Amino acid sequence: MPESAKRRTQTIVEEFESGGYWSHRALDKGLLVVATLGFGVTLGVEVLYDVVASEEFSPGPAIAGLVAVGCVILLSMSVTIGVTAGLAVLAMALFVEDGAYSVVLALLLTGLAALATTKPFRRGVLAVMLLWGGAYSSNFEDLAAAAVAFGGLTGGLLVAYGVGSSFRRATDVSLQSARDLQEVEQRHQLAATAERRSIARDLHDIVAHDITIIAMQSRAAQVKDTDEAYREAVEVIGNSSRVALNDLRRMLAVLKDDNTSDDSVSPLTSASELDVRIGAEAFAEELESLGITVDLSINGDLSSLTRSVSAALYRMLQECTTNTAKFAGRGAQCWIEIDVVEEQVSMCVTNTVLVPEHGAPGWGISGAGLKGVQDRAEAFGGVMTSGYDDHDRWEVCVRDIKKS
Repeated sequence: MPESAKRRTQTIVEEFESGGYWSHRALDKGLLVVATLGFGVTLGVEVLYDVVASEEFSPGPAIAGLVAVGCVILLSMSVTIGVTAGLAVLAMALFVEDGAYSVVLALLLTGLAALATTKPFRRGVLAVMLLWGGAYSSNFEDLAAAAVAFGGLTGGLLVAYGVGSSFRRATDVSLQSARDLQEVEQRHQLAATAERRSIARDLHDIVAHDITIIAMQSRAAQVKDTDEAYREAVEVIGNSSRVALNDLRRMLAVLKDDNTSDDSVSPLTSASELDVRIGAEAFAEELESLGITVDLSINGDLSSLTRSVSAALYRMLQECTTNTAKFAGRGAQCWIEIDVVEEQVSMCVTNTVLVPEHGAPGWGISGAGLKGVQDRAEAFGGVMTSGYDDHDRWEVCVRDIKKS
């Protein structure tokens, strides 16, 4: 398995927290509107109170409050920059009388930092806010009032931080659930795609091989034009037709949505039916019946192969011999070599071609057959090569197939 596949995917929390000191999540627009309106109302009430209760209007608190509103609006662009600007406003508010709005701003910034920023930034903001609370409380001349103010500010800031953290964790859970659902859907789509490719590959193997044998047998009988040739062709065509029909019924049984079964159809292809040794001998016999000389060579212990590997080799050999039957021509020669070593197995099918063309005769129009061979080889860790050798013989080889 590739190293990248072994690496664990980061969770939403890990991905967010690894984003850096200034990293942040975008705030919900509705939340920003509510925060801006709430803070604006607080500032307006304080300004009106100053106008009504005082004989002289001081523009200082109003200016500082408007700057604070600008900081709240800045949060829509960048939470970290907006919070940093807000801290600067809070520092200036320490030198402005009647800055009650600054308490609301401090609580708001603390909660938003806990909601939308990374751990180093939000904890730094909480520490600075607690220090600011101490400085703000020290403006009270009465010691008892200063102590009450400091306790209230500290508690309020911690509550705001806790509420923001709770919403952050809820957001993490929601985003993680959405990602998990998306990954499940993607895996389902990949599995469905792989299943469709597998069905198409098997369908091609079943139909292409048996139909090719039927077509070539009928052509060979016409060339010989003898009663014996026709009888042999009819026998082979009948056998191939029954095999193809039975295989198609098996495949349709797999594709059925219900649990109904057809007693006339035998169970899914067994290991013996897809045994590569049995297949090699059967395919060699079919080629010889078409007038193609076959040299079959098997080296090593085929019984040491797993059932899945044997079945894959069977299907790959079936495709290769189908192409030989199509393009080699009567009187051609074919060599089938299967080599089993300690941990791997390789297979080569080589045949002469009556009219060599340095193209790829086995690909036909779509190339689905050899593409299926390549896919199967890669699925078991092997590689597939195809092309003409130095003697103008067409050769398809699969190498380094893992035995298990």
